[in-house]
Parts: sequence; structure tokens; C-alpha cells
Amino acid sequence: MGNRCCCCFKGDTKDDLEETLVASNNTSDAGQEVPSASAMPRKGGSGLRAFVIVKHNEYGLLILEACKKRKGGRHFQLPGGHVDMHELHTYGEEEGSRIAAARELYEETGMDFRDRLYRLSAAELGGLGPEAVKLHQSGRRYFKLDISKGDSVQELSSSEASRAMRLATPLSMETFRLCLSIEHTGFRFEKTVSKAAEQVSLHSGGTSSLALLLMQQADDVPHPT
Repeated sequence: MGNRCCCCFKGDTKDDLEETLVASNNTSDAGQEVPSASAMPRKGGSGLRAFVIVKHNEYGLLILEACKKRKGGRHFQLPGGHVDMHELHTYGEEEGSRIAAARELYEETGMDFRDRLYRLSAAELGGLGPEAVKLHQSGRRYFKLDISKGDSVQELSSSEASRAMRLATPLSMETFRLCLSIEHTGFRFEKTVSKAAEQVSLHSGGTSSLALLLMQQADDVPHPT
């Protein structure tokens, strides 16, 4: 992940999208063509990252709070992370990315959809213009997940407790619980896409904000009722 961060969004116009794309392309790992699987190194990460855009049917979009010095302190993120090489080689790009997204979601929030991968639908950004194409080329893959109160985490498992995970309720005060990883300090829900995009503007070189705004543009992330 690059050390340079984009500015917060002040709107959701085309100019905003272009400005953010320029910022994300100035990071150390964004804006690059994704190499073929055969050309990728067989040790370490695959070069792909998978993220989950989680939308609660009442509360809105889920974002995770983290505090990292190189990010300027407190900021928010979408759940997600690196696609492992074995996931890519064993299952292919789309399914391997889906498996990685579910794994990262579980590791970061305790919500376990690893055996219910059908709940994660790929966010198709390819038809949304050049900004979406470049976002895809930067190696980011996004999946959408609709949740409800029934998906709230009820208790810590023994494995979660051993990894120093902890039960937490939202900073936005809704009735919902997650089992947060040690790297996250809290979470909240945002009812509007534009506000969620602004909150995650420091995450992944601004590409998470761009993905949210592109999907709002295509009405792929409807506002909660």
C-alpha cells in the first residue's frame, strides 16, 4: 500500500472521480497493469487485493476504524486485503479473490461467510468508464455483501479469542456487534455512500473511495431504506 494518501471527497462529480484517480495512481502500487498468473511470483502476495462493500439493510455501509501513524492516525477502511498466491492459482482470479475477500472479512470482523461465498457478489466496474478500467488494472477487486441484524456476531470463538480479537459495538451506536481484529479500533455504519467514501479516502490510496462513488454512479450500492 502506498504511503501517499488522497484528499477527502467533497462531492461525487466526475471531476472528483478524476482527481481521486490521479491521487491513487501516485501511490507506490496503484495504476499498474495486473500481470498474468504465470508471470506472478510464486511466493508472497499475488498482486491482487480483494475488498468487501458491506451494506446493512437498515444501518448502511460498514467501515472499520484503524489508527496507523503513516496514515496520519485515525482513519476508516473497507474490510479486505491481499489475495494469497495459492488462492489465485487454485481457484482463478474471480473465485480466488472472492475466497480472499471472505477470509479477510472473517479475520477483521468475525462475520464468517467462508462457507457461504454465494453471499458475496462481484462488483462489476468494467463498464463504468476509464476510471473504472484503471481501478481494475490497479489490482483491486470488490465484492458486495448485504447483511442484516441476524449477521451480528454473538460471541467470541476460541480461535478468535486466541488471536486477541474482541467484541465491539458500532461507534454510530446501532444494535450490532463485530469481533474486531487487533488492527482495528472500532467500526461504524454510514447511511450515505458519499459520506462513506469521504471517510475511507485515506484507505488503499483513495481507491476504496473511488470504488464506492463509481458504484453509486451505477446505482450498484443503493441507499438503505
